[in-house]
Amino acid sequence: MKDISEKRLSDYMAEQIADEILSGRIPGGSQLKQEELAEVFEASRIPIREAFQILENQGLIIRLATRRITVTELDEEQICLIYSMISEMTKKALNSLKHSKKTEELEAQLSTPGLLGEVHPAEAMCELVENEYIKRLLRNACDSYIRFALSTGRYAEEIKAEKDKMTEFLKSKELKKVEKSLDAYFKLLAKAVNEERGINE
Repeated sequence: MKDISEKRLSDYMAEQIADEILSGRIPGGSQLKQEELAEVFEASRIPIREAFQILENQGLIIRLATRRITVTELDEEQICLIYSMISEMTKKALNSLKHSKKTEELEAQLSTPGLLGEVHPAEAMCELVENEYIKRLLRNACDSYIRFALSTGRYAEEIKAEKDKMTEFLKSKELKKVEKSLDAYFKLLAKAVNEERGINE
């Protein structure tokens, strides 16, 4: 049971630290220390180490040769590039769903609210895509970058409207329009994050 609770704790810690990094409250280049974070979270170093591993996989921290952990440098251009790449990856996932004839399932997932609220496109595709590598990349994007952008509450109406458009395009099997809609969706997410960072920097 200890392992399960520590894993949950490490996921929670990774989310909290990711939010601080993406919001700009922890500036790029800052050093993160296990001991200090263990005190902040009132926890042992084991879940902190696991949280660092998650954050490293998400590209939010860098483990230097000296074993120091530093925060990745992010600016407006980098944020836009990250969300643009997530959009491209999501389009690849959409393409793989088209070949496996799962676009109807994707449309059903997007139009049915989940237990925790709206299901977003990358999350829905992550559940359906069969390629494990794409699935892992999408999961990383969902757990940090997309989750944080949506949590800002910025452009919520526009983001929902774009998602609703996507669902309509999926219904009518207009996949090229879905791809354009995905680009617009992720541009809004990038804009939300950059605006949030502008307040905190």
